[in-house]
Amino acid sequence: MSFILHAALAVGWLTAAGPGGTLAYVAGTEQENQCVMVLDLASGQAVRAGRGDHDGAPQWSPDGQRIAFETRTDKGLSICVAGPDGSNPKILGEAHGTNLGPRWSPDGKRLAWAAEDEGGMQCHIVVCDLESGTETRWGGEKLTALRPVWLPTLDLMKAMDETEENKDAAAALVALKGDADAHGALVAAGIQGAPGKMITEPMLVTASNAAPLLALMIKDSERYVEWCIEPDGEGRQLAYESNEGGDREIFVIGRRGIVNVSNHRAADWNPSWSPDNKWLAFESFRDGRRGVYKLMVGTGNVTPLDFGSEYDCWSPAWSADGKWVAYVSDRSGTPQIWAMAASGGNAVQLTKESGYAYAPAFKPKAKKVKEAGK
Repeated sequence: MSFILHAALAVGWLTAAGPGGTLAYVAGTEQENQCVMVLDLASGQAVRAGRGDHDGAPQWSPDGQRIAFETRTDKGLSICVAGPDGSNPKILGEAHGTNLGPRWSPDGKRLAWAAEDEGGMQCHIVVCDLESGTETRWGGEKLTALRPVWLPTLDLMKAMDETEENKDAAAALVALKGDADAHGALVAAGIQGAPGKMITEPMLVTASNAAPLLALMIKDSERYVEWCIEPDGEGRQLAYESNEGGDREIFVIGRRGIVNVSNHRAADWNPSWSPDNKWLAFESFRDGRRGVYKLMVGTGNVTPLDFGSEYDCWSPAWSADGKWVAYVSDRSGTPQIWAMAASGGNAVQLTKESGYAYAPAFKPKAKKVKEAGK
């Protein structure tokens, strides 16, 4: 693979007032030419890190040394792991026809994603040990699910009680906790129902077990379409979208139980946690068009970051220091990556691709890795 250095001509320009660090994103006008890029925000130079064929949203490893993303190969839609400059690419998931949404384990040693076998109709969860290359199906043979995400810790699970009110749920939780202690745990969007009447709901997933999360917490809980489940950085809160109440809202599971934190008649979705776990950035139509907002989880106070009457903003991502939010906006005519200080201010354009730019992801600060299940 050749590594192409984009100069300012491809990336456009940056201003001194913008965020620092490194940003990964997807560039390209059509799926066939979408490529993962990595931009040094100080110099304005970007490196082609992806394969350039149906590349999907990049996900940084916890230490910031690798990127995982979907990409097209001759075996189908596979998973690629590579360095930020595209070096040492490794292709995973070729035993399956379609592989979607890779996410890193807290220790950086495993990847989880949703896989659909060739000729199949339903996705299941695959976990890959990166050292051995071994791929294992998680959650049992009956689980159908999308968007797996690792729990950074088991704090939320351990805080859940095995009550006598719902013995089936209590037994399921005991089994999940034991499995999670040994191998770690995921949350995912489990798929329920028949074609045409399918819904998704939050699922706790371990190596050999899976159970609906809300049913473990609420007796006789009703099922709604629930999506985009994201744990905070400590694994003590979960944010997710739900149409409970009739419109799209963001809910948080935490020490106060389950709370509708966005609580607006307009659609709110796609929550993204700040590094300090106190804020959520999200998308909303509350001012007419799609815009980016932030809310303080503890109070529910919402502050607009960027919205307009003639353009849209979406896909928010926090900088590693929590001082900036990057997002996609077509305010310049085509979708590009912009950023806004979390405290507010003027929008800063970070990319100026000849095509489009999507799916921003800041390189994280290197953290001490956490052992599975801790």
